[in-house]
Amino acid sequence: MSFDSSLLLKVISPKIASKALQAFDRATTVVVGTCWAAAILMMVFAAYTITLTVSAKRAADAALVAEPSLPKIVNKTIEPHYAQQMVERLQHRYPEITFSLQNNQNVVVTAIDGARFRQWLTALSYIDTISPEYHWSIQQFCVGHCTGSELMRATLTGEKISFEAPQSK
Repeated sequence: MSFDSSLLLKVISPKIASKALQAFDRATTVVVGTCWAAAILMMVFAAYTITLTVSAKRAADAALVAEPSLPKIVNKTIEPHYAQQMVERLQHRYPEITFSLQNNQNVVVTAIDGARFRQWLTALSYIDTISPEYHWSIQQFCVGHCTGSELMRATLTGEKISFEAPQSK
């Protein structure tokens, strides 16, 4: 194998070396410049994202402050004295229907005559609308063969609804 010295001189010549360095510098400058541009673009995107996040946090805080304080709903059992007065008033208003107080809390509405079905339903409806501060729930509802000789029976449980003033946080 012979070694050509002229090729070596061409490769080492200052003219070719300076061209190689210029070409290398341009490629390196392009790569480094591209990396810096990408880094700056990522920083701008990160700053934009942080700005959006802070803006959303401020909007959420403003919405929380603007949210109204709602009153608290309080459910209490009906006082036995009031329940007994109501049973007496209902018995006076609907004498053909039987009203009784069970466990000092439940109102039992019964009828033994099928011809009194409409009156029985009207009495149930009246109980529901008798006072807006009371909420009634039907615990038992029977039409047909109920206990004993009763043809219609409904057991209602009432709660007194009241509101407490909203509490500041």
